[in-house]
Amino acid sequence: MPAVYACFGYLALSTAIYGFSGMPLAFFWLALQSLLVVSMALWFRSRILVVANALIYILILAAYGVLSPLSHPVNFSFAFVSLGSARIMNWQRERLTLQTENLRILYLALGFVMVLYSLHSALPPQYVALSWTVAAAAYFLFSVILRNIKYRWMALFTFLATVIYLFLIDLPRLDPEFRVAAFIFLGLMALGISLFYSKLKRFLKKR
Repeated sequence: MPAVYACFGYLALSTAIYGFSGMPLAFFWLALQSLLVVSMALWFRSRILVVANALIYILILAAYGVLSPLSHPVNFSFAFVSLGSARIMNWQRERLTLQTENLRILYLALGFVMVLYSLHSALPPQYVALSWTVAAAAYFLFSVILRNIKYRWMALFTFLATVIYLFLIDLPRLDPEFRVAAFIFLGLMALGISLFYSKLKRFLKKR
């Protein structure tokens, strides 16, 4: 019952935010409110609140894409909230009494897409591939620090997206210096990951 009242409360807050802020700023605050709802779900130990919030979050993201003009802060807020929500749900999964990874994977997938889209729309074309490579490196670092294989997969998919973007879009239009820099950075990152995994394999064999 408390979770039901909380849902109505957050719905009322969402209406107030939209009326007060207008577009596109309202979507910035609505995205951050979604992170607050996930945090409050820890208090209520409510699966209903978590699932309802995920559905509402997807609807808000879709409404932003259809109805609102482009806003870089809003794009990054959706990316931050998606990854943050997944992290909170993983951190307190026993408290949330969730028996499935599906919602966490959904949030990570949304965060993955929004990070790529946010960087692509916010940066000049010559820096997009470099920024995606940095994002892939960050995911890989998170996977090592948090010991979470999902971030490793996100790093791999971001790396593949960068390679595809470089070959299909960047090569014909980039100045030679930016093209060389992007390939050097990409190559160094791939070599670094390869060396890390080879050392990790040797370490695990010795144990």
